[in-house]
Amino acid sequence: MGTENGYAAFGAGDEQNTGQPAGGSPSLAATGMDRIAPAVAGYGPNRLFVQRVSVLAWTVAATVAISLFLRLPTVVFTLNALGSPMSIRISETTVIAVFIALLTASGTERAIRTHPLYSGDSSGREPELGGHTWLFWGLPAAVSILAVLLAPEARTPLFQAGAALLSGGLIAIILFNLYASVDQGSAGYRQARILLNVLSYTAALALFLLVYQTRTRSLLSGTLIAATSALLAVELLRDIMPRVNVVLMYAALVAIVLGEAAWALNYWPLSGASGGLVLLLIFYLFVGLARHALHEGHLSRKLVLEYSAFALLALVLIVLIGPGL
Repeated sequence: MGTENGYAAFGAGDEQNTGQPAGGSPSLAATGMDRIAPAVAGYGPNRLFVQRVSVLAWTVAATVAISLFLRLPTVVFTLNALGSPMSIRISETTVIAVFIALLTASGTERAIRTHPLYSGDSSGREPELGGHTWLFWGLPAAVSILAVLLAPEARTPLFQAGAALLSGGLIAIILFNLYASVDQGSAGYRQARILLNVLSYTAALALFLLVYQTRTRSLLSGTLIAATSALLAVELLRDIMPRVNVVLMYAALVAIVLGEAAWALNYWPLSGASGGLVLLLIFYLFVGLARHALHEGHLSRKLVLEYSAFALLALVLIVLIGPGL
């Protein structure tokens, strides 16, 4: 089913995946996505996948653009938490962020479902991983939320339009690489996995910085950071272990550690940048340890010492350099 050069021309890929004649299918170049699709031997993106990615990318871009002009009344909820009052503000940014996260997760689900290893194929092959395509939701949802939160920082209409288009393009890039990461035996799996890892850690850092700089109550900020950590940890761990319940258990452990760390850091006189970097360091260390534990089945003393030494060195650098950021 594969080709010698990874991706074949899109018409050829459509013929092999859908059984339709190649002459009636648009090319990847015609859709503008040929440059962002990774090389995947065996299961190249079919026409339905490209169509769904295109629709989702433009929808995300339009939603980000609309969020720049939408104005809704802010609702404030006041409640007593742990013996003291706490206020929760629901603004238009909050509403749009939740909406675009759900929208992106739904679009990701529909796109990944087109992969033969999840939808089955003409030979009757069963879907892989029991059809748990929701494991792919975390990174696209996190990036779409970041787009809504960061787009207002663009000061001119031209830059705001560029930010909206960039957010849609980034979602498309992520989905093509998520598609490539479904089949670990494909030629493009390794490159796709590296890019997804980089984007996951970058998204984690950005969200940690945004949440920590608000200096909101630990109950709220810790919960948000824990939820972010869980979503992105699932993306970073999902390809190590086929047993979904084990992946979720390790992702939950990472989330608990990050939530507790955020709670403790709120009492330290750290700058916003230093706090975000410390949270990223903790996230990186515990996800790394989880990946090794899932892959090897245990953690060696040498590995723990290596990670501990790295953590100590990174922490010293953050303390020395962080206050100046």
